Amino acid sequence: MLRRSLWIVILALLLAACGGGNTGGEQSAGTPGGTAATASGEVDTSKLSAELYFYNWSDYIDPALLEAFETEYGVKVIVDTFDSNEDMIAKVRAGNSGYDLVVPSDYAVSILATEGLVAPLDKALLPNLTHLDSGLLDQLFDKSNTYSLPYMYGITGIAYNAKEFPNGIDSWSALLDPAQVEPFTGRFSMLDDERETPAAALKLLGSSLNEEDPAILKQAEELLIAQKPFLAAYNSSDVNRKLASGEYVLAHAWSGMAMQARNGLGDEFAGNPDIRFVIPKEGGMIWMDNIAILKDSPNAYTAHVFMDFLMRPENAAQNTEYIGYLTPNKDAVPLLSQEVKDLYAEGFAPDVTVRERLEWAQRMQGSTAFTDLWTAVKGE
Repeated sequence: MLRRSLWIVILALLLAACGGGNTGGEQSAGTPGGTAATASGEVDTSKLSAELYFYNWSDYIDPALLEAFETEYGVKVIVDTFDSNEDMIAKVRAGNSGYDLVVPSDYAVSILATEGLVAPLDKALLPNLTHLDSGLLDQLFDKSNTYSLPYMYGITGIAYNAKEFPNGIDSWSALLDPAQVEPFTGRFSMLDDERETPAAALKLLGSSLNEEDPAILKQAEELLIAQKPFLAAYNSSDVNRKLASGEYVLAHAWSGMAMQARNGLGDEFAGNPDIRFVIPKEGGMIWMDNIAILKDSPNAYTAHVFMDFLMRPENAAQNTEYIGYLTPNKDAVPLLSQEVKDLYAEGFAPDVTVRERLEWAQRMQGSTAFTDLWTAVKGE
């Protein structure tokens, strides 16, 4: 992904102005009562922990930002990854996960909050909250942003190799019609996600992706089971790499994942200029990933400092350039490179017309409809 010298200059100036942190524990580290002047105000360095444990999606933060945070504050951020909200929730629900921060998608925030697994945020420790787009705050899954703040948002559609599909793709049938996918057996994937993959089938059927009518869900299940013999895999982790290498020519994908396949990802892998991304005519999903602090985190103060660091516009822009999703940080948008803006205009971000075809996933309290559908498909 793009790594422009502008960010290096900005970070160098910030680090020169701010100095480093320390490496002590959450309550007793460093110089007692010490502070560090930063772009987000003052930080009490005596409260910073030596380490911070971050449970995040794959390829979802610029490693250079983790290094910059450690240089500035002396806190090492240790990242583990998950492939689905359900896997993350199960890990956290079991207790004593060892993590401080998690990145749940919209509906998953409400699950974590309802079960008392996340802590209320101390907004006084988050002055950079002012940089977030107010239109993306106060969503139904977390009114008043009591427990979470937007991290990134994106859309779900189809990524494909233009050499294999010179006339483009405009329908979910390109992924779900056995006659169309049979020639590409073993060369395409669907997301390993109990909401995303049924959503694609429901959209092809002309239904809402939140439809829970048993008869319609049965039709979606049948579509997915008919498609399954031709799949390479259900995959939510390295679709970007497989598209970029040509191993996949077609994939159910998140927009940023598709952009990573197009542009590459830092030093991880090179991009493929033939990758395209489209929201099918039947519509797709829009979603928001959020950052939240676990209720049993022993390092809540440090977690707030890290959240605020990520909301500095220059840091938010750098992160967006690297991972390719859409930033909720309104003051970061003008800092994005023209190359990223051009890709957004090409279809990696929704325009007004596409937005009309997008839906948010909703989670009905107590419903197991999608879990049951997904269990049936995966077990077939």
